[in-house]
Amino acid sequence: MATVGLLPALALVSGAVCGLRWDAQWLTAWLVPLAIAGWIAWCVDRVRRFIVLTLICGFFCAAATLAADARDRAVRTPLRAVLDREIGGFAMDTPGAGARHDPIAIRAVLVEDGAQQGDFTTLRAVVVAVRFGGEWRSTDGGLTLTVGGHPSQEQIVEWRAGRTIEAFATFRRPSRYLNDGVPDFERQLALDGTTLFGSVKSGQLVEVRSVGGFGQEIAGRLRLHVRRSVERWIAPHDQLSAAIVAAVLIGDRTGLPDDIRVRLQAAGTYHVIAISGGNIAILAALVLGALCVCGITGRAAALVTVVVLVAYAHVVTAGASVWRATLMALIYFCARLLDHRSPPWHAIALAAAIVICARPLDVRDVGFILTFGATAALLEAARRTSATSRHHIAKWLIASLAASMAAEVALLPVSAWTFSRVTSAGLVLNLVAVPLMGLVQVSGIAVSLLNGVETIARPAGWAGHVAAAALVDSARLVDVAPWLATRVPPPHGLLVIAYYIGLAAALSTRGLARVGCLVLVGTSAAAIFSGQPAGWLISARQSPALRVTAFDVGQGDATLLEFSGRSTLLVDAGGTPFGNGSFDIGSRVLSPALWARGVRGLDALLLTHGDPDHIGGAASIVNDFTPAKVWEGIPVAQHRGLQAVLEQARQAHAELARTLAGDELSIGGARVRVLHPPAPDWERQRVRNDDSVVLEVRYGDAAVLLLGDVGAAIERAILPQLTPARIRILKVAHHGSRTSTSAELVERWRPQIAVISCGRGNTFGHPAPEVLRRLESIGAAVYRTDVDGQVTIDTDGVGVRVRTYVGGQR
Repeated sequence: MATVGLLPALALVSGAVCGLRWDAQWLTAWLVPLAIAGWIAWCVDRVRRFIVLTLICGFFCAAATLAADARDRAVRTPLRAVLDREIGGFAMDTPGAGARHDPIAIRAVLVEDGAQQGDFTTLRAVVVAVRFGGEWRSTDGGLTLTVGGHPSQEQIVEWRAGRTIEAFATFRRPSRYLNDGVPDFERQLALDGTTLFGSVKSGQLVEVRSVGGFGQEIAGRLRLHVRRSVERWIAPHDQLSAAIVAAVLIGDRTGLPDDIRVRLQAAGTYHVIAISGGNIAILAALVLGALCVCGITGRAAALVTVVVLVAYAHVVTAGASVWRATLMALIYFCARLLDHRSPPWHAIALAAAIVICARPLDVRDVGFILTFGATAALLEAARRTSATSRHHIAKWLIASLAASMAAEVALLPVSAWTFSRVTSAGLVLNLVAVPLMGLVQVSGIAVSLLNGVETIARPAGWAGHVAAAALVDSARLVDVAPWLATRVPPPHGLLVIAYYIGLAAALSTRGLARVGCLVLVGTSAAAIFSGQPAGWLISARQSPALRVTAFDVGQGDATLLEFSGRSTLLVDAGGTPFGNGSFDIGSRVLSPALWARGVRGLDALLLTHGDPDHIGGAASIVNDFTPAKVWEGIPVAQHRGLQAVLEQARQAHAELARTLAGDELSIGGARVRVLHPPAPDWERQRVRNDDSVVLEVRYGDAAVLLLGDVGAAIERAILPQLTPARIRILKVAHHGSRTSTSAELVERWRPQIAVISCGRGNTFGHPAPEVLRRLESIGAAVYRTDVDGQVTIDTDGVGVRVRTYVGGQR
């Protein structure tokens, strides 16, 4: 019967997962016959198993219908529709970046407090109206606004959740990277509540029109009080410690540097600074302890604790994860109020069912899986280790290790699937990180509640700083032993299913059957760690003589050359034009695209020159694919970004070399020649486009020319060296800039295929119209990553085949 209680929740969860891809109308059609069948079975009252099965199917279809409908409403919002109708290019189904436009007056309700990040401030809001032609039009859609112009602290404090603002904003669509294996970030953001991005030039253009409700204003004042208390008593010790305390206490993680986030994620301890069940349990324990001291126990204590937890969840800014953790605590305390005792598994199932019914899209949030998966693992570990030892210290140590191991084992495929990372450091670090998190939370509460009592707030602030610093420093274990945190490709779905079937069977069987199940679990885990089965299948299915793949990395450059014999050469690694922003093209885009190609390691990485849009993702590529060789052209000793990548490659034991004009090598039957640059006769102080490495790859009667970012003068200089092959493929220089792809190159070499790597809606105007006209004038087939996505060209030296992400095979 305990298992039967879990079936409706499992049906709701699985139905919601399937509903993210299925059609809502088709699902709704199944509800009627299922309801009729269930009613007939209930009337007959002879086939109880059929009743249960019918109910389970009904739960599944209902959840799938809810999820499908919520997905459609999140992706196709009224805000998108009105902008697409008035401006054009904002529909989700179109691959463009959205047409440029003048600032538009908007009215929006803030859903989070303003977050200062350097010279700008980020506002998350829901747009309720836009103004066209002097007329306000009602609409709806989530928006993340960037306010420039160095907003003052007084302005930022006024931008609180619940308040209505008016501003003049320009809209843009989130970036999309159309490559195999890379998720659709625009769709993901839409499902998370962010329909579009927007920008406001100055804080003077943002006006607060009305305040929020009574509860929202109280919550905003409390968050402001916590931030100021932390700033007063903890920030003087260290700003990072203050950011950690704010994250643990109210879920505000905007002050955390990106490198600290990555370090904690790699160490497997990032969850302790994200408000979850542990924080809620500590708060509940503090409240119950304080009530007990005051002589309040039993139902009264449970009722007060429920009120405090609901108020806390309303105050913090961490969103759905807090409500999930709070909901499980509320179910427990409400059961105590009713003197009801039920298995913990049923409480988890009920909480999951309520979440799915209220917010069906939460099922796609990794936090949903981590919340319920980790809780289930902890409960099972506690049940199996409850009687292992009578010595308190030994019992605590065994229980802690078992809990940490259970959570790691239960969530291993989830971590690999979602974060492309498997870490075992958390097995040890969580023994330290969880108590430190508790100390951080208690210290933060003391500082906030007793801000005016210096004799308590000062030592509490110091204790919070020490605990936060120790929490961050403990994650350095992965720097000492990097093998504890491994980047892996997302595992195949069948591999994940096999892992969990084996795990579930191992927990419910004994003897040889359990041994066999554990072997299945171990084999699946080994395959997840290595990432090889999927790579072998792809390699066996596809073995081109020469394959050239231009990846869609936005306004950057990354091209993979695959030769027969599975040799690989990656030319550049993408990045952003000015090297700003926290989005890592290498780990978020290029690595998944290479994994989808079946690439697990690189023979060589060539950095044509040091511009950030060519080397920005190189650090992650070196970490994930450990290239045997890293080549550069003309050295620039003063360029920090380039030297940092080379130093990282050196530490990874890669062979470093310089590639200059005249170098030539044979790879997999192809001849690779370096046409530029020549050996320098003076030391470069900065990176120059005309110093880019230029390659010509010849296989059979096909030649591929990769020009980097060189200009027309360099193109003219290398013309005499070009091979007049029958099939000529040009990787257009400098993203299609008008200063490259000269008329001389086009007319004399006459490429039949031209590939341009550029970003959607880029501000540089790439590719230039005159470049496109030159290529079209000779009849060249032009492929663009901003329009076609990933472009793959296969040739056997006799013929050629082109496949694009958007258009398919040609």
